[in-house]
Amino acid sequence: MNGAEIFGIVILAFWAFIYLLKGKLEKRGFQIYPFLLLWRKDTRSEWFPSLANSKFYKIFEKMAVALGILSMIGGIALILYVLINLLIPKPPQAEVAQPRLEPIIPGLTIGLNQLPELLLAIGISVTLHELAHAISATSNKTKVRGGGFLLLIFFPGAFVEPDEEEFNRSKTLSKLKIISAGIAVNLILAAIFFPLAYFLPPALSQGVQIVGELKNYPAYNASIPINSVILSVDGHKITQPQQLGYYLKNSPTLSNTFTFLFPNGSIVTKTINVTKDHLLGVYVTYYFPPALYFILDFFTWMFTVNFSLALINGAPLIITDGGKVFTELVKKIGLNDKQSYVLQSIIIILFIGAILLSINPPQ
Repeated sequence: MNGAEIFGIVILAFWAFIYLLKGKLEKRGFQIYPFLLLWRKDTRSEWFPSLANSKFYKIFEKMAVALGILSMIGGIALILYVLINLLIPKPPQAEVAQPRLEPIIPGLTIGLNQLPELLLAIGISVTLHELAHAISATSNKTKVRGGGFLLLIFFPGAFVEPDEEEFNRSKTLSKLKIISAGIAVNLILAAIFFPLAYFLPPALSQGVQIVGELKNYPAYNASIPINSVILSVDGHKITQPQQLGYYLKNSPTLSNTFTFLFPNGSIVTKTINVTKDHLLGVYVTYYFPPALYFILDFFTWMFTVNFSLALINGAPLIITDGGKVFTELVKKIGLNDKQSYVLQSIIIILFIGAILLSINPPQ
C-alpha cells in the first residue's frame, strides 16, 4: 500500500472510533456529522473591545474591506486563469508548468511527513481568521452569539457566529468590515510569511538533496542513493537547485566531479559522465540541518495556507466570505440574494471544473 492508502485507512479508522463514541461526545457538547466534528458554545458578546474600538483597528477595517474585494476578484481570476491554461492546448515543445488547483491529499499530493506542519499552519491561520471576525463584530456593534472548533476529515478549524438579526440590521459597510476582516488577516499573514518561505531556504541551504532519480540516467546508473546531498560540482559549492543546472550546462566537458553526502553520513567524491544535454537525471531540493526542516516547512505552509485561504475563501462560492461580500455588493446594483446565488453557482461549477482538470489535465 502507498502512503495515501495508509493515510486513508487511518482516517476511516479514526472516524469509525468517533462514531463509536458519538453518544458520549454529544453529551459533552459535540455535534457529529459524516467526517465533520463540531464543538459549539455560547460565548461572550464582545471580543477585545479596547482593541476593537481603537483607532488602529478602525484603520485596519477600512483596509480589510479593500483587501476583501481584492481577494474576491483575485479568487475569480485564479479560477478562470487555471481553467483557461488547462483548456488551451500548448505546443508540444512548451515546457511551461501549468497552474493547477490540486486538493491537499497527504501521501499523494504532499508527503505524510509534512502533515504536522500543515495542520499547525491551518489551525493557527483559521483561528486568527475567525478571531478577526469576532473583533470586527464588536467594533461594529454586533454581538457575537457563539463560536467553536471543528474538524473536517482531518483539517482543524474554528468559527464564530455574530448575532444574525443585528448583523442583518447593520449598514452595508459594517457588514463588509465584519466579513472582510478574516480575509485581510490571511493576506497579511501571507505577506509576512512570504519572505520567510522564499528567501530563507536558499540563504540557509547547505547543499541540494536528491529526492528522485530518472531510471537509466547518470545518477541512477552510478548507484547514487536517493536522499544523497550534492555538495559541489567540479569544485563549485552547490546550495541551490538552479546552481546544479548552471554548472553542468556551462561545463566544457560531459565528465563532472561531484561531492556527495550520502544518507549514511559518508562524504563521497565521484566522477560521473552526464548526458549530452548535461543532465544528471535527478530531482533536487534544498538541504538543511534536520532541526531547520520543521521551521522552514512551517513557514512555507503558513504562506501557502494563508494565501490559498485569502483567494479561495475570497472567491464568491456561496458559503465563503467572498460569497457574502459578493452578495452585499450586488445588492447595491439592484440584485437580490437569489440572483447573487445563481451567479455564485456558476462560479462554483467553474471552480469544481478547475479542480477536476487539475487532477486529470487534458492531454
